[in-house]
Amino acid sequence: MTNREKQILYLLRQDPLIPQQEIANILGISRSGVAGHIMNLMNRGYIKGKGYILSDHNYVVVVGSINMDVCGYASSKLIYEDSNPGKVKCAPGGVGRNIAQNIALLGKECHLISVVGDDFYGSTLLDLAKRAGVNIDHCYKFHGENTSTYISLLDDNGEMLVAINDMHILEKLTPSLLVDNCELIQHAGVLVVDCNLSEEALTWLFTNAGTIPVFVDPVSAFKAPKIKNWLSYIHTLKPNRLEAEVLSGMKITHLSDVLGVAQWFHDQGVQRLVLSMGMEGAYFSESNGVAGWSRPINSKIVNVTGAGDAMMAGLVSCWFEDMTLAESVRFAQGCSALTLSCEFTNNPNLSNGSVQKLLELRS
Repeated sequence: MTNREKQILYLLRQDPLIPQQEIANILGISRSGVAGHIMNLMNRGYIKGKGYILSDHNYVVVVGSINMDVCGYASSKLIYEDSNPGKVKCAPGGVGRNIAQNIALLGKECHLISVVGDDFYGSTLLDLAKRAGVNIDHCYKFHGENTSTYISLLDDNGEMLVAINDMHILEKLTPSLLVDNCELIQHAGVLVVDCNLSEEALTWLFTNAGTIPVFVDPVSAFKAPKIKNWLSYIHTLKPNRLEAEVLSGMKITHLSDVLGVAQWFHDQGVQRLVLSMGMEGAYFSESNGVAGWSRPINSKIVNVTGAGDAMMAGLVSCWFEDMTLAESVRFAQGCSALTLSCEFTNNPNLSNGSVQKLLELRS
């Protein structure tokens, strides 16, 4: 979907009876141009029938974290209790934000629900997401609060010495805020959540998602246990080895152990599992018995941050295309490989075309 089509869909959602000429005036284009875009949207199923009746389930809702990543790199051996030369980089982050931006880059309509402070970081992060095509109308700014920030310090060998994580603002994303977005969530095609959310927020989301498939990123082994009592509500779960071990209580010592772990998740009610196994690739399985391995895609690793978030975005995008789980995992691995090869958390060149080209080159 083009950015112009996204703008028109947004206006139609606000007022389904809005005249085409008014849309044209708002967007600064011709009425015939609006009519052409609307025809394209109708042909692809985003609008059905006359009167601009909007089809449900053609967009994604992501509920998760937004944060600024600040990293200091020492250029020589660190001298403690003193000022050290080096370089400092700021990069947009947050699992929810990363996933939402990647979904938008893959051409899907995506709405992000999150919280930021009324500060420079918050405004910058929301602006970057908006420019990438993410709908940020359901993100909340809190006066006097700091936007979630992650600060790390690396020595001259690139090893992290210490980090400070300030994500307390996510406690503001309460069920009372989420209830205002209930209609948006319950008409989505997919709901994506990350485990940076509070247990109260996760509980509300799982109990109010209805029949919408819920995709979950556990985020870390420390935060994964928040969803242990909600596994039966999860459609697609994407853990890594450590997260799967923590949730299941089962060790993965050999590759053969993966099958038993996967079956445990399905016994708890998880419909689809995509287990990232590092250099071994990914193991995928469905509750109906479909399962297999997808080998890793070799790529030049520039920055590992955000690769898992790109993989989740790929899985979501493929769900809308009715692709098999095996096809979806391979495409998602392509999204991850492109992100690994980029210095940024989100590869700005991520697209359906760039992923397909990469997969053809690696086939």
